[in-house]
Amino acid sequence: MRLARPPLWILLLLLQLPLILNPGYFSHDELQWWSRADVPSWSALPWISWLDVSPLQYRPLTFNLWLVLAHAFAAMPWAMHLAFVLFGTANACLLRRVLVDARLNERVAYVAAIVFSLSPYAVYVHGWTGTLADLLTLACCLLAVRAIQEPHSPAQALPRAAIAALLVALALTAKESAIVLPALLALAAFGQSSTRTIRLAVAFSTAIAVAYLALRLPALSNSAHASPAYAWSLRNAPARLLEYLLYPFTPPLFEIAPMLEKSSLRLGAAGACVALLLASLATIGWRWPIAWLVAFAAALGPTLLLATSYDHYAYLASAAAIAIGAAAWPLIGRFPRWILLFLAAITIIHGTAVMSRVVAIGPIQRALYDDLLAQLASGPHTVSIQVEDPRDAWLLQRLLHDVDRYRGVSIADRVGVGDEMALTADRTLWMDRGGHLHEAKRSANAN
Repeated sequence: MRLARPPLWILLLLLQLPLILNPGYFSHDELQWWSRADVPSWSALPWISWLDVSPLQYRPLTFNLWLVLAHAFAAMPWAMHLAFVLFGTANACLLRRVLVDARLNERVAYVAAIVFSLSPYAVYVHGWTGTLADLLTLACCLLAVRAIQEPHSPAQALPRAAIAALLVALALTAKESAIVLPALLALAAFGQSSTRTIRLAVAFSTAIAVAYLALRLPALSNSAHASPAYAWSLRNAPARLLEYLLYPFTPPLFEIAPMLEKSSLRLGAAGACVALLLASLATIGWRWPIAWLVAFAAALGPTLLLATSYDHYAYLASAAAIAIGAAAWPLIGRFPRWILLFLAAITIIHGTAVMSRVVAIGPIQRALYDDLLAQLASGPHTVSIQVEDPRDAWLLQRLLHDVDRYRGVSIADRVGVGDEMALTADRTLWMDRGGHLHEAKRSANAN
């Protein structure tokens, strides 16, 4: 007698419970939006215009929803984290539904959703409440696929295609990289029966993407001037693609940016994992590994042109990669299945390691800001913060960068990091490895 599987959403929430219970935040982004949303009433929120397409980051859906979430939940980190984990869990359940509607075995789709949720790319997105744009983009993509995928009559072809195209348009108000969704719709619908709906959906969504580019081209083409982080070059694409391919198989590496600086042995082992994955897919035909690579690269799209890779940029690509692997599962033999299980296990181990790092930063952020507020409450002085351990310098910069206020207390002009205010500040404090502030520097090894 087989035990019944628990509902997917309940299992996923339990598996991601450490993310939900995180008492603090991961980076300055969510603290900046909390500062903006820390106003007396909903009407006082600084809403983002839907009609101004001039900013480099035209994301009115993301930014306005972020204001809503921050105003409602940011003062209670567990509630904010719960909202993001629920959103990520909904995406995983949507992925399972898409796979089932594509006539995949229910159990395989169930496991694929779990692997996706525990992959390092997904854990990073679900655990960092600065990744709303990525959650929204994947949700719109999966809903658009469902719109053209579900059985329907010929008379419903036009409205179904229109719904899919409108979801692509919505995604483009969430993140610029949603420009890849028309291509992903075509790939996701490959082999489906309702070809007219698919053709219409791809045509409509492509027209929307072209119109979007026409409106946004001045801002996007000048991205390097607006922000050096968004400088782009075609020469970056090979290195970025390699990093995104290798990263899932390099536990316990936290973030992807230093990937190519790792040892040749480590990179070689990760490369062997990618080769095993493609070879396993090739056992059922050469089109499968090519389709996997094309879908993965297409989902990354313009992010491949940037100078630096970031974990959350591959959220959409990881869903595409796992979906194709799941679709191949019923067709491959026993030995390739064992290989895929082995690779899935490595991916989950890596995701678990990323989860532990994300969760470990939350208490540090909470301790740092609580101690900082206590210091600032004692007078109108300025504070310079330095780290006891040089390994924490990146974290201190990340947590304090451009944060104007915290829990209603202004800190923008009163707090500096490292040497930038050390000569002029009224007080110098040292942050230990737990995030607590001290008047005097202690040994980095002190407990």
